[in-house]
Amino acid sequence: MNPASGLALLLALAALGLWAQEAPETRYMPASRSFACDLPQGWQAFEEDPSGSVVHLLGPDNPSGSYRTGIDIRLLEGKRPYRDVLAELRRSDPETGRAATAVRPLRIPAALARTFEVVETRWLPEERLPALAEELHHYVALIPSGESLYLVRLSSSRDVYLEHRELFVRFLKSFKPL
Repeated sequence: MNPASGLALLLALAALGLWAQEAPETRYMPASRSFACDLPQGWQAFEEDPSGSVVHLLGPDNPSGSYRTGIDIRLLEGKRPYRDVLAELRRSDPETGRAATAVRPLRIPAALARTFEVVETRWLPEERLPALAEELHHYVALIPSGESLYLVRLSSSRDVYLEHRELFVRFLKSFKPL
């Protein structure tokens, strides 16, 4: 093989590797068929109960391995006022340092979502000692669907949260209540 063709082969393989990393996300629908969304590549999904009212999408661990990034989707059924739900979700807590940003609208195909961010400190791992204080970051969206609301929350450790901002927006834009 001459040097030029070797270089061409190397560039083609590199391009193929980049293409493989940008493979499309797969379409996901829980068994309850209550919504559809794009599941980020490499993430795993499971329903907490057969009604589909809670679905978890599990992503990568943070670098220290103390917290796994994930997206939780909860269907809040009923006629609770939207503003009351938002106020409850954004409530601060001095004990955990919980604080929320202002609410921002985000147009997604399904509706007009209300988004905000929350930061809090938790002792991790929760189920065993020794535990360390870990600052967590949550991207939160509230999406109306008829008389119900979908609560979508991406949670990660604070040290990697910026890596997931675009993923969360892409996820919301793919989210469709059924």
